Amino acid sequence: MKQENRLKKRKQFKWTFKNGKSVGDKHITLIFVKSKTRDAKIGFSVTKKVGKAVVRNKKKRQMREAVSKHINLINGFCTIIFVARPSIVEADYFQIESEILSLIEKAGLKKRTDETN
Repeated sequence: MKQENRLKKRKQFKWTFKNGKSVGDKHITLIFVKSKTRDAKIGFSVTKKVGKAVVRNKKKRQMREAVSKHINLINGFCTIIFVARPSIVEADYFQIESEILSLIEKAGLKKRTDETN
């Protein structure tokens, strides 16, 4: 994922968690806030409830890959955090990818077809 699309600072995460709206599914919760920046800022959160560091890092990599593959579908002007639930351990990459796409659509963050070109 490009540098300008990453959400990194703790302050940004806290602000998004505090002011954001959430949409959930079986393995992942999406928290989002509309913003003024043109590019979407995206962050990932995987708590220790998911498992040890190796498992957490693997699931975070899978979520990051699924989002970066479909980042052109996400409307700009928003800050997004994907939070993994403990049940994500049983999910494979394709389940994670389809769930992320459905969450983006549920939250209304998907670009309209006339905007993609």
